[in-house]
Amino acid sequence: MKTTNHRLFALLALPLAISACSTIPKPATTMVAQPNLAVDQAYQVLDADTISAAEAPSMASMRWQDFYADAKLKSLIEIGLNNNKDLQKAVLAIQSARAQYQITSADAVPKLGASGGASRSANQMDRNASTGYNVGLGMSSYELDLWGKVANAKDAALHNYLATNAAKDTVQISLISGIAQSYVNLSYALAQRQLAIETIKTREHSLDITNKRFAAGIDARSPSLQAEASLEAAKLAIYQADTGILQARNALQLLLGAPIPDELMPDMAVDNITTQTLFSTGLPSELLYYRPDIVQAEHALKAAGANINVARAAYFPSISLSGNLGFSSSSLSNLLQSSAFAWSAGPAINLPIFDAGMRRANYEAAQVAQQSALVSYEKAIQTAFKEVGDVLASRATLGRQLESQYKLQQNYQQTYQIAHARFRSGLDNYLSVLDAERSLFGNQQSILNLELQKILSQIELYQVLGGGATLTAEQIADIDKQRAAMRTAALASSEQVQPAEPSAPALEVVQPAPANVNVIEPANQNGILVQ
Repeated sequence: MKTTNHRLFALLALPLAISACSTIPKPATTMVAQPNLAVDQAYQVLDADTISAAEAPSMASMRWQDFYADAKLKSLIEIGLNNNKDLQKAVLAIQSARAQYQITSADAVPKLGASGGASRSANQMDRNASTGYNVGLGMSSYELDLWGKVANAKDAALHNYLATNAAKDTVQISLISGIAQSYVNLSYALAQRQLAIETIKTREHSLDITNKRFAAGIDARSPSLQAEASLEAAKLAIYQADTGILQARNALQLLLGAPIPDELMPDMAVDNITTQTLFSTGLPSELLYYRPDIVQAEHALKAAGANINVARAAYFPSISLSGNLGFSSSSLSNLLQSSAFAWSAGPAINLPIFDAGMRRANYEAAQVAQQSALVSYEKAIQTAFKEVGDVLASRATLGRQLESQYKLQQNYQQTYQIAHARFRSGLDNYLSVLDAERSLFGNQQSILNLELQKILSQIELYQVLGGGATLTAEQIADIDKQRAAMRTAALASSEQVQPAEPSAPALEVVQPAPANVNVIEPANQNGILVQ
């Protein structure tokens, strides 16, 4: 009768188990997307110092040590990489993610442990107490990974680790670019101050002339007052430059995480800090490889896909093994004798039948997480394209603006000389000199600002292309391995991404064909004339 009851229970449980398995969703694959961007076409480049072609690899493939040429700047970057707190925090996050991956990987290996113990017991029927001893090895409940639950959890942990490593590269790129920009800003703040000092000298000379002419009764008091106002305006420019110098020093020191050594202070108006004179952007598709924020979003997307498979595995029965091997005896002296040897082993199965929709909710939550990761991935690519486009737009007319400003400087310089000569000879009043001074000084300030923007745009272009990350020598030197490493997850179209269907077909990835590019020697740039 007892056997009949067991069989009846099994027959009743079988339909429930079959019903539960019938609701198991389809297996998920890595969700992909198709960007609405021309990743295989060259960037629209309008300035003569920038190129975009399949034959010229992106300058992001260069190590920062090779891209930057200024020895002082390179020393400062080294200091920052060793002391910056944001970068140190990112490295600690990598160490934490690596440890978590190792923990998850350990789940795929059976756990063995040694045990030993002694117990003493008695009951009311038998007043004599008894003692027992045991020692042995035991394998804790080890789940057989028949449905890929442990393997997919391991994959998710791996991609989380790789995403964390890419996040560190993002911090490193931003740090290197920030140090370079602060270095250049400090250099041109020093140049602005020197320009104001040189301007003060000429305006003090003009004030001396107007005072003497007023004392001699040649001119009224107004030219002297105008000369004094012009001198104070130049002094204000010095004070403003001093503020800029202090702010640039503070920004640079924060990025370094250490005081700025006096010997590493920049020269005034550095005209070149890179080894490049022709800046190659490569093709847009190379951003998928060099931009660590895109790589981070890609690994987050892959981790979300693995988590879907983990949630799906919960629909299947779990089978685990456990066992013990050792000795057990009531006498400590007989504990290790062969007669005290004992062992046990056996499987256990857990068949999910009813859980009030918990597994389905977990699976749907994993799907939503994957959708969110997909959106973040697409947004990262769109943001990268936008940032590169903005830098290229800012570089488009910088050369022509500088050319016009230098022509204006020659014009204003001659105008000032003529106006000053006419004023000294009494043929004209001081207003013409004052106007010429203001125009020339403003023009020279504009030239310094444009020269600053020109160098900053080079730094920014290297940054937005993904330059400055920790690339291996193989990735940089071996083009075939570089192209193989650039095979990243493609994106899926909105029609392919359906919330109820976690799977989607994989799409091909556009692969750039990097090659060496010839570098053109720099042309000499005219200096700034001083009044």
